[in-house]
Formats: sequence, C-alpha cells, structure tokens
Amino acid sequence: MSVRLPSGLPRPGLPLQSPAQEKEEKAQSGEGKSSGKATGKGGAGKGGVAVKGGAAKGASAKGGLEQSGPQDGMDFGRSGEAERNEGGGARAPQQQAGMAAGTSQGASSLGTLEQPPALAAQAQQTAPALPQPPPMAPQVPVAPQLERRPGAADASRERTATEGQSSDAAKQALEGRAKLRIAVLNRLHRGLTEVEGKMTAFLANPGRQGVVTLPVVLSVSTVTFEWWKSANAVPEDRAYLAQVLGEPGTADDATLLGTLRAEIGQAFAEFPRTPQGVEARKLYDAVLQKYEAARIQPIIAGHDTGPLVEECARLGLSCEKDFTRSLLLSPWMLATSQSPEEGSASQVMVAGLTLPQLGALVGHLRQLNPLLSNPQLRALLLRASTDKRLALRKAMGLQEVEQVQELARQLLRLQAVQHLVV
Repeated sequence: MSVRLPSGLPRPGLPLQSPAQEKEEKAQSGEGKSSGKATGKGGAGKGGVAVKGGAAKGASAKGGLEQSGPQDGMDFGRSGEAERNEGGGARAPQQQAGMAAGTSQGASSLGTLEQPPALAAQAQQTAPALPQPPPMAPQVPVAPQLERRPGAADASRERTATEGQSSDAAKQALEGRAKLRIAVLNRLHRGLTEVEGKMTAFLANPGRQGVVTLPVVLSVSTVTFEWWKSANAVPEDRAYLAQVLGEPGTADDATLLGTLRAEIGQAFAEFPRTPQGVEARKLYDAVLQKYEAARIQPIIAGHDTGPLVEECARLGLSCEKDFTRSLLLSPWMLATSQSPEEGSASQVMVAGLTLPQLGALVGHLRQLNPLLSNPQLRALLLRASTDKRLALRKAMGLQEVEQVQELARQLLRLQAVQHLVV
C-alpha cells in the first residue's frame, strides 16, 4: 500500500513552489509521458526516485516520471515483489489519476487535501448531523378582547389619584389666595395709618399757605405693582406668585397680572368692612376734619398714573377708574381727576391740572382771599370747572384759572361788605 503525500506540502530542504511553477512542471511531466515508455526494470527517471523497502531496485521510468514534477511525492513501505507483479504499465493509470486529482486540488486548502476524495465523501456521509433548533411556534395575534386592559379597579385608582392631585392643587391655591388677601389687607391698613400719622405730624406746624399736597396714591394699581415688580424681575418670585394664585408656572404675563389685580381688587373691596379698616378710616377722617377746621386744604392725586398703567397698556389690559382710583379720597379732600366728568359736589375733583399745579393755584387763591374756607375754596373750583349753559363739567385751562381767581376776588369783596354791615 502506498501513501501519497499531499501536493501542497513542501519537502524538507526545498523551497515553496507557486501555483504557476506547479503548472509548468506538470506540463513538462506530461510531455515526458507521451515521448517514451519505460520498462518495469528501468533506472532512475528524470527527477523522480522510487524507494522500495529501503532498496533502490527495479523502479520503472514511467512511474518515476509520474511522481516527478510539482508533486515531489514518494512511495514508501511498498515491497519489491508487489511492484514486480504489478509492472509499470499497471501503475500508470493509477498515478495518472492521482496526479490529476492532485492537480485539480492544488489550489485548495490544506485541510481539504489531507484526505482522498473517497474518504472525504465517506466522512461527509458518516459525519453526525448538527442538531437543528426546534421549530418555533407561530405567533398568533392576540384578539382585542383577550388583550390586557386596565380593569375597573385600576381606572378607579388612577381617577382617584388624579382627583386627589387636583383637589390638593385647588386647596393650595385657596390657601395661597387667602394668605395674599390677608397680606393686602395688612398693607392697606398700614398705608392708611401711615398717611394719617404724617398728616397729624404736619398739622403741628402747617405754615401760612393754607394748603398741603400729598403725593401718595393708595390704589389697586399701586399695590398690585408692589407685588408685580418683584415677580417680574425675579423668576423665583414669579413662580411663587403663580403658585399662590393657582396659575400654572407657564402662564403668560397678561394672565398672571390679570389674576393678581383681580385678587387685590377684592381685598380693596373687603377692607372697609373689616374691623381694622373701619378703625383706620375713622382715624383718617378725624385728622381731615382737623385740617378742615384749621382751613388747610389737603390735595391728593385721585388716580394712579405710575408704571403699572403702562404695563397694562403693553399687555392689552384695560385700566378702569376703580383700578387706579385712590383709597385716600374723601369729601374733605381736593383731588385731581382723569376726566372732567369725574367728581361731584361732595367730592370735588379737577381735571386738566397736575397735582403741583393745583396746589399752586390753591395757594394763590389763599393769598387773594385769606378768608376762604375749605368748603368755599372747593366750591369755587367746582364752579369754574363747570359750564353752566351746557351743565357739563370741563377741564381746567387758562381761562378757567383766571375765572376762579376772579371769583375769589369777588367773594373777598362780598365778605368785606358783610363785615362792614355787621
């Protein structure tokens, strides 16, 4: 039995051969076969050597030519008797077939050339098959009625949690608005008390002009601006104000300011009915009556014209008269107004003049007629700002200012005649 080494393996001491060299040597080997025939007793061939059990004896030339070439193969372990019985002619087809197989598989990998084709086929047949994965069960779509749906208990639990959160938010909003209401009421009480204290202190040394102007406005707009100024400048204060008012943190300026001014307006309406409001108003009216007796006319601005009015105009919010009307208005007060129609015989308000201008006019009338009392002074200003023919109020202009001065002189003459007659 002969063992043929794979063609891809290099012989020891010989360099590796490329596929092109192998093809060239195979072609030369084929030419040697066709040129002549060797007997079974020939010597060595052209490049091939046959070894028989360790003795070089009777190797055929043809067999040597077949083993030469790119294969460089050698037959080992074969006895001389077997070779003599077979003869060179019988071995030629087997070696030709083996060479052809080696030539066709010369470019194959080393693992493929280790076994003859017959053994490889047998190994493939007897090789154990790999275990196949078990077939997957087809996925059946779940019917809608079989899908898991939140039960009545889950829905009820979610609804209860949502209602609980809503009730908590509403409760916090109510508590926040109640705290804001208390804060505004305290602010109004403090503001009215401070004005009363300043007027009482001024009454101790009033001077000789007979007039005092109070550049103080206590209105819904001014108190609202005190809260809005901080919230509009500091994001944390804005978030806290939104939480107190029960508005979302993403509310715009118009919504937040509208809610704030409405809440403060309700506090203004409630203040006169509270015990603190009643007591503060009583003290305020008492000091005004002292000014009336001392013939000192206090003058205030009837409405706020501060920065919040401009802010409301920017945000598209209306500013009604009740929103900017001062809480300090009183029948014993003389005040400026926004429109001529505002005011009455009991609450005299003059339009067309600023607070300093109205104060200067009242001081000048006091100089023209030192005998003018506060009610007479207010009556002269009401008459000068009223059109008798049309029965309409009008704004104070230059003509009305000259008219009221002339009225003060006429009244002085009448008073002098009255003193003379008496």
